[in-house]
Amino acid sequence: MVALAPATKPTVLVVEDNAMVALMLEDMLAEGGYPSARSADGRSGPAAPERAAEAGAAVVDLRLLDGQDGRDVILRLRERRPDMPVVVVTGFHPEAPQADLRGLAGPTLRLSKPVDHDGLLDGLAALLRPRAEGTSCRRRASDAPALIAA
Repeated sequence: MVALAPATKPTVLVVEDNAMVALMLEDMLAEGGYPSARSADGRSGPAAPERAAEAGAAVVDLRLLDGQDGRDVILRLRERRPDMPVVVVTGFHPEAPQADLRGLAGPTLRLSKPVDHDGLLDGLAALLRPRAEGTSCRRRASDAPALIAA
């Protein structure tokens, strides 16, 4: 009998300008077995256009340094990887115009700050699961309780 190596979890790109929040997200991801790479601005380091496609998923804040919009970061990531799963974290109310996620395409889940540990890991796993099974998936803020209950 051939022993199969355990599946490795994909690297998650964390795009968050607040260092404390970014560290918290990275700690949560590490506890879930996900390696992570961080970018404060969504343009440099692991989020640079030539490197961003290396990540298997992303956690992106909607409001970044210098008024940069996290939606722009997501669109850039998806130029190279249209199917990249993205968890959007935001302090905006889900119905606020600033929190509108229409037009982003691809598998997306919105979580409100402060981010819940289980919500992040369960939501990320749900976004990655359909991709691994060869199907597509779209999530809205209203899906989060259903994901956690599943």
